[in-house]
Amino acid sequence: MTDFYNDLNYPGSELHSQQAREKIGRISINKAEPIVKASDIAYILFNKTDLQLQKAFLVDFGFQVAQETPDALYMRGTGALPYFYVAHKNGKLNGFFGAGYSVNSEAELHRVSEICAQPISGIDGPGGGQRVRLHDPDGFIVDLVWGRERVDELPQRQRPAVNTPTEKVRVNTGIRTKTGPSSVHRLGHYVLSVSNFEESIQWYMRHLGIIPTDVQCLEDGTPALAFNRLDKGATPADHHTVVLVQNAAAEYMHSAYETLDIDSIGQGQQHLKLNGWNHFWGIGRHILGSQVFDYWLDPTGDELEHYADGDVFDAEFETRYHPLDMGSLWAWGDDVPPAMRPHFSLKRMIAAFRAIKSGKIEPKTLGMLKKAMELPARPWF
Repeated sequence: MTDFYNDLNYPGSELHSQQAREKIGRISINKAEPIVKASDIAYILFNKTDLQLQKAFLVDFGFQVAQETPDALYMRGTGALPYFYVAHKNGKLNGFFGAGYSVNSEAELHRVSEICAQPISGIDGPGGGQRVRLHDPDGFIVDLVWGRERVDELPQRQRPAVNTPTEKVRVNTGIRTKTGPSSVHRLGHYVLSVSNFEESIQWYMRHLGIIPTDVQCLEDGTPALAFNRLDKGATPADHHTVVLVQNAAAEYMHSAYETLDIDSIGQGQQHLKLNGWNHFWGIGRHILGSQVFDYWLDPTGDELEHYADGDVFDAEFETRYHPLDMGSLWAWGDDVPPAMRPHFSLKRMIAAFRAIKSGKIEPKTLGMLKKAMELPARPWF
């Protein structure tokens, strides 16, 4: 058995027990036979009570308006998708309610429709297209889409040459990037807490053909978090497009948007701070996925991440297993914010009680989750 534990090195990783070290990778995720293999993430869906305030934030974050109506806001980036972020007007509710994924052909869309016994319908918003609307085990929307019209990509600056100690390629010129919104190119991934990890990972593998890239496990070896990529065969895919995390209740955690480089992230951070928006975490570099990151809170408290320089893998790369803890979230940068640390409010305790009562999760699993998240993320805490 491969020593999966030693694949990661970060301060505090040595705190895992010998039992946890021995059991990592002993329980693997069984791969489900997919109905289709999604080719890309298409869009993410939110409810928002104030579309104008949301638009102001998103424009400062680096999105551009693709289409705006009294009831919906469609936002795009510099890439060729007509939009990838949708905010629907809702007088009472704020928050995530679903996402869409592209399939490779109209025949695949019909295959999903037939097997899942769900109709094909038109897609509102710029670019048109068709969709089959599904719901995951926690009730979140998962659209399978086909036929959206592409648009012309928008210009963005060229990435500057980088000088190293042994290679000086930028001569007689400096780097003078301007403060302004990060040049967001596309939607990269999102992260969901789920009420039953095994049920959710099997559902997403079955309906989207995702492949777990990196899996984090509890001390008994049980998988509890998976970074999942799309199966594009020999074509490299992002390290993760959807991340599933065991929790007492299902909820959105964050979504991430790819930009050009660390200068785009840094100047974007200054622009957002200049305009008074709420910074959450960063700048830093993740371990699993390797992205340089910077996290922000939108006007309703939802997390959005700028990222650059992420890992990619083809379909042949083997799933890796690691211990679950807070310290594995980042290699360098600001310490994880207090709001990201475990906190057991009355609301969360009620959710945990309901999850146990419904059989979604065992008390033992919740206990191991709590223990894993309470390991010191860095020795100096």
